[in-house]
Amino acid sequence: MKTKPAALTLLLFQALWVQAQYKMDIQGHRGCRGLMPENSIPAMYHAIDLGTPTLEFDCVISQDQAVVVSHDPFMAAAFMLKPDGSAISKAESRKLLLYQMRYDSIRKYDGGMKPHADFPDQKKTPVYRPLLGDLLDSVERYCRVNRRRPVRYSIEIKTTPGADGISQPEPETFVRLVMAQIVRRGLQKRVTIQSYDARILQVLHHTYPRQEVAYLIRKGEEDYAANLAFLGFKPAYVSISSATVSPDFVAAAHRDGTRVITGVVNDVPLMEKMLLMGVDGIITDYPDRALKHQADRKKGIRRSTP
Repeated sequence: MKTKPAALTLLLFQALWVQAQYKMDIQGHRGCRGLMPENSIPAMYHAIDLGTPTLEFDCVISQDQAVVVSHDPFMAAAFMLKPDGSAISKAESRKLLLYQMRYDSIRKYDGGMKPHADFPDQKKTPVYRPLLGDLLDSVERYCRVNRRRPVRYSIEIKTTPGADGISQPEPETFVRLVMAQIVRRGLQKRVTIQSYDARILQVLHHTYPRQEVAYLIRKGEEDYAANLAFLGFKPAYVSISSATVSPDFVAAAHRDGTRVITGVVNDVPLMEKMLLMGVDGIITDYPDRALKHQADRKKGIRRSTP
């Protein structure tokens, strides 16, 4: 009996469907910023409980050279509160540079009780800016005690060329301080260091050549070859905005053996679009949505793309 064209189409679709299984890494942005206060230990715990395989967060340096988990090099007015519980104005915010504060002062500021206008579902709970070492120890212990699979860490080193000595140390010091915490715990193989600042990755490549790194690509600078030429070596990953990534960019990176991460990806249609484009991972404020998308995919439930 001959197979009808419609049946052939269905068989082809099913074959392609099998090939398009969910292979993207899901990285919880600042833990799970849409659900819990960002870059806090409770956010990491919640992301782990959801089943998030990779925790993404940021580091800055304090005046006394402590490695602090924080996205901003200052006390962000949008969600941080002073030790007395009062608000921080935008004018005050930029003056409260963590690099000019000792960690014992930084820890007194709260980062979880002020409602966040961008994340209304975020649970309100008192949190502080943790030390990198304390966060790593806490997460490793939490996974062990609760019999969770060990997670991976995607750690962004936050620096801006021209700000050395003002809001950050020079790259060599920054890298040395961060890597000391990672090496001390033997976590190098489960860590990727990411940065927009090529200087950071160049120092890492020279001093820790086996450490996996990700080069963050700025909007408007999406030429893959030009970025790698500027960096001077091939990183394990490039990370690019989901708004500007293209199939050509992904193909160029994959031809070179470089994996592609996109962020921040918060809605399911965009997750589906990234999957079909072939990216290797997404950074999301809502790992619960991404994990459900993954589960739906495995069940054969396909979401429409925009």
